Amino acid sequence: MIPLTIYQGYFSLNVKVLFFALGLLLPIQHVFSQQVSLDPIRLRVVSQVFSPDEYYISKVIDERADLTPTAFLVPDVKSGSQLLTVNLEGGTIAALEQYISGAYPGNKKLRSVVIKIKDVKIIENIKDTRTGIVEGDIHLDITFALERDGKLFDLLGFKGGISYQRGVRQFNLLEPFLRRSVNLAMKYFNDWIEKDVPNNNILAQSVRLKTRDYTRLSESDTVFYDSGRRLTWADFTGRPSFNNYAASIFASIGYESNSSVENGVVIVDLVFKTYMLKSSSWVRSANNSYGLNHEQRHFDIAKIIIERLKETLQKLELDPNNYEHKVSFHYLEAFREMNRMQEAYDGQTANGSNASAQERWNKKIDTELHQLGVD
Repeated sequence: MIPLTIYQGYFSLNVKVLFFALGLLLPIQHVFSQQVSLDPIRLRVVSQVFSPDEYYISKVIDERADLTPTAFLVPDVKSGSQLLTVNLEGGTIAALEQYISGAYPGNKKLRSVVIKIKDVKIIENIKDTRTGIVEGDIHLDITFALERDGKLFDLLGFKGGISYQRGVRQFNLLEPFLRRSVNLAMKYFNDWIEKDVPNNNILAQSVRLKTRDYTRLSESDTVFYDSGRRLTWADFTGRPSFNNYAASIFASIGYESNSSVENGVVIVDLVFKTYMLKSSSWVRSANNSYGLNHEQRHFDIAKIIIERLKETLQKLELDPNNYEHKVSFHYLEAFREMNRMQEAYDGQTANGSNASAQERWNKKIDTELHQLGVD
């Protein structure tokens, strides 16, 4: 009985570990081709191994730095370090792609996965010239990548293969040994993806947004918007600027984002903040309720912009791969909209000194707050 030893690398995302068999340490610069010839190794699809449930292999691409032949084989007991070079039939990449597509047929409506071939090598040496026993190592270095919108996202790296022994004339064992190595890699990836699909951001296929407001009413220097809590002049603690204005408020917006994955869906929790900073807001000593209302309306405008932003985001079709960019883009657009609205408000009311314009803005702001559900 000729022994077969399996060695395999185990990896998590972007972390790769490799167990080398001694045969892989054979220096390639001492390998020479013999005059003996051997037909290319033909990978055969004996039967369908399994049909993936979460993905299909769309293609196999070549990322090998070493384009020397795939196999360095012992041709006879007298060969010493002079090995016979042999390739896969049709070329390494084409042969692997043909085998994988036949042995692992998949539904093209599922996730598209691309296999990057980093290295494929079979390297042998003569173990015993008396018995004609040959030792060999099959080494695979491949990366599985998700293909989405024309871009590749690396999922898992695999480095491994098998160590084997054969009789010097048993070249027919090479193909099943190589097939076994490929099958080990495919099974490892398949086990990994089935386990990670429910909670892996990259593998998620949809996004669901949850929006809410920051619940604390105030912090040491910050007042967060709450319809039941109107501003008072005590909230304006900053030093007045050297200008002709009676008061000024620093009102702004922001958000925090946290995400998790549940059953293949990215759940994005967006926490919105409409706030004013006390130390950056000020009032001169003599002021009244009319002036306070003008400043409150600046705060109301910031709240209107946040509510508009929420509505915009809820209407978006978001991709798990780039939802952060879309959320960020629309937030920045909302921030610009807020600044434009604040400038229009101050311009049309002459910073509150035009009473009739102020009243029109009061009604406009109240109406929109009501329509947005802020009462």
